[in-house]
Amino acid sequence: MERGDPNATPEALFKVVDAENPPLRFNLGSHNLPWVRTAYAERLATWEAWDAVSSAAQGSTK
Repeated sequence: MERGDPNATPEALFKVVDAENPPLRFNLGSHNLPWVRTAYAERLATWEAWDAVSSAAQGSTK
């Protein structure tokens, strides 16, 4: 994995800190987002596959 320039980190952090609505979570670097997309796609697929069972756990709403 290619390492970035650590001198670029403070500028990125200040942009987040100074933002009107900063994110609760923030990835530093360009390699994280593709990994997160894959991980969440796998999680969503699992949750969607089990949605009927999950919904049944709520019981009857009538």
